[in-house]
Amino acid sequence: MNGPIVVISDLHLGRPRHAAKSAEALRPLWHGARHLIVNGDLAEVHHPVHWPTAARETLKLFDMCETDGVELTLLSGNHDPYLSDLRHLHLADGQVFITHGDVLHPAVAPWSPASARIREAHEQALAALKPEDRDTLEARLSACQHASFAEWQQIKSLQEEAAHSTLLGMLIRPWALVGVVAYWRAFPRLAEAFVRRHTPNAKYALLGHTHRPGIWTVGQLVIVNTGSYGFPGRPLGVIIENERLRVVRIVSRQNRYRFDSTVREYPLPFPAHPRTAQHARHHPKRCQEPFSRP
Repeated sequence: MNGPIVVISDLHLGRPRHAAKSAEALRPLWHGARHLIVNGDLAEVHHPVHWPTAARETLKLFDMCETDGVELTLLSGNHDPYLSDLRHLHLADGQVFITHGDVLHPAVAPWSPASARIREAHEQALAALKPEDRDTLEARLSACQHASFAEWQQIKSLQEEAAHSTLLGMLIRPWALVGVVAYWRAFPRLAEAFVRRHTPNAKYALLGHTHRPGIWTVGQLVIVNTGSYGFPGRPLGVIIENERLRVVRIVSRQNRYRFDSTVREYPLPFPAHPRTAQHARHHPKRCQEPFSRP
């Protein structure tokens, strides 16, 4: 099938607020595409309250993509760390690097009430490896995946917070809001340092995680954060086609998400075929296990 590659992130399906409305509402975004990549935090599949709805919405997404003839690739994030075994992608002969972005900090989400536990789990995961293997891209992503799951082991805390929106939770813990803003400021620098160290040939880095959409150029690297469908809103999508990479605004009209105006457009020297040792299509059967209640 001909058509573009579409990259989106941070849908958080299953959460009643500060999330994409539904899988069905997203369907116009992949209309005419050949490949949809969800770059982490697709759904709240490990949340003790939201996981049943998150599982249903995830399976709906699989079904719709299969019906529409669209290849679907999921990269796991910190809210769905074991939904997929895939943590990154390279496109266009390594010119485009895609990962959720939770790997940039050892505490994954330093504003989280579980940040100390997450950091400890991250350090333990790296310590279990041989010293010469600890700074590889695969090791860093694997340690981050392990650390992210540590947050969702605090079930009681999660159940108490489930009644609050993300924004209200930050107002209850004002230090968390300060931490988020500080991380937003540090994000471009952290992203550039990580990409330069682990995949130096990349010219474009597509990330999410922080929920703050934006485009930054640091040195020769263009960093795109596609944002989220909740606070602070205004998500972006990336469309890759005909050796061009476009960053496009996403708007909600009549309870459906659609691409709006192009924010930036960049040339690609190579076609955007995926290149990764772990790349695979994802089918519903592969994702049944993470839907078990935590």
